[in-house]
Amino acid sequence: MGAYDFQFGFKDEVTYNTPITVDRFSEYNEPSTPIKGVAGRTEGNPLRVGSRARRGSRVVPFLDHAEGTIPIDIMDKGFGFWLKHMLPNVATTGAGPYTHTATEGTSSLAIGKSFTAQFNYPFNPAGTNQAVTFAGGKVTKWTLSNSVEEMLLAELECDFASMSTAIALATASYPSTMTNLSWVGGVVSIGGSSIDITDIKIEVNSNAKTGRKAIKGSATQKEPTPGALEIAFTIEADFDALTQWNRVHSTTVASLSAQIVCTWTSGTNTLVVTIPAARFDDVDLDDDTGLKQTLSGVGEYDGTTTPITVAYTTSDVTP
Repeated sequence: MGAYDFQFGFKDEVTYNTPITVDRFSEYNEPSTPIKGVAGRTEGNPLRVGSRARRGSRVVPFLDHAEGTIPIDIMDKGFGFWLKHMLPNVATTGAGPYTHTATEGTSSLAIGKSFTAQFNYPFNPAGTNQAVTFAGGKVTKWTLSNSVEEMLLAELECDFASMSTAIALATASYPSTMTNLSWVGGVVSIGGSSIDITDIKIEVNSNAKTGRKAIKGSATQKEPTPGALEIAFTIEADFDALTQWNRVHSTTVASLSAQIVCTWTSGTNTLVVTIPAARFDDVDLDDDTGLKQTLSGVGEYDGTTTPITVAYTTSDVTP
């Protein structure tokens, strides 16, 4: 490998927080909050003769956990791996291309599913490779976003139970002939009608209960458990009609919500996000460069249909 080779590999674990050799790899963007270990300290403060400062030997150090965000440009291959960690229920249909569809199922978080992630953090200025491996990986919150002249971006907010610098760096290999999903192939509809947008963000939070510690012979956290699923969206578009304005300001429950469908296409491959019952809660107008409206709200459960679906059509046989 050359100097400053950044690398990101991952693989599903058999057992939570048991590191496994990574064998799948993805390009990734520079994160605003890189994955890092969080050091824990249990301190005592006994009183004794000698000084009023805390005594240095009265501390028990431990690794509390690791956390951070992995930003990934979504390609037409390879992204299916993350679906089961974003939403716990994944079904596959088709015979090439294949469609992998992720839904909530019975939980906001995939219980019994975790992954190992390995990064290469090369030393500076030498460029010497240094692998850092994180185990017990969970995607606790994720965001899909796209703007004009930008790639479709996934930001995966992750929690890990352990970290190691002693595991050898795996040899990276990537899917061939990958193509980005981008704004050029993006289409968004609200209530069945297409709408020209300039920016969209969908945020999904599992509200996972992380940091679950116990007196059990080690400080390693237990597997996170699910919380309440929260879905939020923000859409920016021209203020060209009162259709969306009226949704926000409606005084009837039925008129507050509409289905949002977002589709990004590259050849025969697509990513489709569906929020069947998107409730429109706010609209802001901005006349900086022509009057625009920023719409925001939440995704809800309508009593019948799963509150969010992510369907990924690709040549990948398995997600």
